[in-house]
Amino acid sequence: MSKALTYVSTRNKQEPIDFYTAILQGIASDGGLLVPDFDLPQLSLKELMDLEYHQLASTILKGFVPKDGHLLIEEACKSAYGGSLFPKEVVPVKKAGDIFVAELFQGPTAAFKDMALTLLPHLMTLSLKVKKEARDVMILAATSGDTGKAALEGFKDVEGTSIKVFYPSDGVSAIQKQQMITQEGKNVEVIGIDGNFDDAQTAVKQAFNDASIKAVSKAHQIFLSSANSINIGRLLPQIVYYFYTYLSLVKRKEIQLYDEVDFCIPSGNFGNALAGFIAKKMGLPVHKFICSSNKNNILTDFFTTGRYDANREFYKTNAPAMDILISSNLERLVWFLSDHNGDQVNQYMTRLKEDGIYEVDPAVFDQIKQYFAAGYASETEVLLAIKDMYEQTGYLLDTHTATGYHVIKKYREESQDSLPVILLATASPYKFPEAVYEALSQNKADEYEAIKKLHDLTHIEIPAPLIDLDQREIRFKEVIKKETIIDFVKEKMTQK
Repeated sequence: MSKALTYVSTRNKQEPIDFYTAILQGIASDGGLLVPDFDLPQLSLKELMDLEYHQLASTILKGFVPKDGHLLIEEACKSAYGGSLFPKEVVPVKKAGDIFVAELFQGPTAAFKDMALTLLPHLMTLSLKVKKEARDVMILAATSGDTGKAALEGFKDVEGTSIKVFYPSDGVSAIQKQQMITQEGKNVEVIGIDGNFDDAQTAVKQAFNDASIKAVSKAHQIFLSSANSINIGRLLPQIVYYFYTYLSLVKRKEIQLYDEVDFCIPSGNFGNALAGFIAKKMGLPVHKFICSSNKNNILTDFFTTGRYDANREFYKTNAPAMDILISSNLERLVWFLSDHNGDQVNQYMTRLKEDGIYEVDPAVFDQIKQYFAAGYASETEVLLAIKDMYEQTGYLLDTHTATGYHVIKKYREESQDSLPVILLATASPYKFPEAVYEALSQNKADEYEAIKKLHDLTHIEIPAPLIDLDQREIRFKEVIKKETIIDFVKEKMTQK
């Protein structure tokens, strides 16, 4: 591995920067995403076997951080994963029929985004400390549902920071929305927009390189950072649970050390799946990453054709966190598979911006087919998957994880792949109670009635963060036009 642990842009137009600057900057100055400009660290599975989750996290993250930050990383990982925010078993792995389900939703907001967003504030504050940064940080986040609440919870009342979360006002579940608009904390703000997630994400990415925002931020001593998975500090912590779930199965003697497995990942913005790809490159024995989507099946089409075509209808579905047409982290994957060719990636992204479409070269597509399989589930198939899994095994899926279960079955039939498969469960079923209750009972109920009826029907424990959610004070009601997000950010900078 090279000595300098620096980070560069996927689009090849930014000078290398260190880890701490990468965390604070969030996105590359040329609009690309920041990626490691060094050989990925290689891990010995045997040496990781007996580590607790926070120890495993610090061991993995140290490979991306200069030596002078190793002690700070240990402290950050222990604070995030070794205290009261997660249960002792940070990621339980349950057997459900012939698949394994890794529950990534045991954190403070009952969604998998907690796995990274409990650590990101620690990475942000240690980076501020190392860089001796005196300015205040304004964190921007776009959300399709779960990132928003997890980011708000992670950054609430963190000194020297404020956080603004933009969500599609009619594009998240009722429970997700209630979690966000009732968020406590003196430095948080939640704003609905009259568009979809892609509109919010595009505006947030544009804000980082907007000349007028740069002028206002300079005048008011504020700099922007991101809590979305465009931030490398969101991506790196997600590598950890791939190793953790694999080693859990080894310790339980479900598999032998070094046996290959498949992972199935419900995919929207693609950060979750990309972290798995990086884990494989660091030594994890993965045969295939099976990406599942909902009716917005742009990723399925990309992985089966090599063509990314965003010129299509956008659907609002019963798996709303996957209602996405611009999967930002796919840019990082293409950079890795293009042999770090930032000029080529820049050409692809320019085509996407101008024409809404790009197609990777045959050599890149050959690698995509080697590592990835993909499929999607319609809304009806989502409900049938929830019902089938529960009736067959007693395990209750949320709507997003249900797309994975549906796709696993189809993939196994078509490929004859019989390797053990680990399905990443991205949220508690109680975060989408109307759809889950309908799947089991064929009856409809509003969100809070559905939580009660789902519990009465299944006796599965309701996560603490969702109990009495409807009794909490609504703090944020503002909805703005999507075209005004940049102006909104500038105005907030002047009010610090």
